[in-house]
Amino acid sequence: MMTDISANEYLEYGTHEDAMYGTKLDTIRKIHEEGKMAILDVEPQALKILRTAEFAPYVVFIAAPIVQNLNDYDGSLERLGKESDMLKQAYGHFFDLTIINDDIDETIAQLEGAIDKIQKTPQWTPVRWVY
Repeated sequence: MMTDISANEYLEYGTHEDAMYGTKLDTIRKIHEEGKMAILDVEPQALKILRTAEFAPYVVFIAAPIVQNLNDYDGSLERLGKESDMLKQAYGHFFDLTIINDDIDETIAQLEGAIDKIQKTPQWTPVRWVY
């Protein structure tokens, strides 16, 4: 795995409890070659690698819920909201869709709707991806 990491073959990688894990770029390529859609949950930095003509992603940002609508007993939702705002400021130009996760069922319905739409509707792509 370390050899593959050195060769930039991973989109993301890390360790958890002394075990290494990661997402190989070739795995994503194979999924696409099979005519399937790869659904990934990635760190924002990975968007710089994915946002290319090869992968042509549709990026959905699931934003933190609006704190006024919820009880925030320990301030964790407020921290989550601030982090969500910071991510949107720094990486918002990569996002094709933003969903505010105020209700999990509604969030899932919006995600399903977005997947259905992108499968049926032609998408705009940057001109540099074409030429």
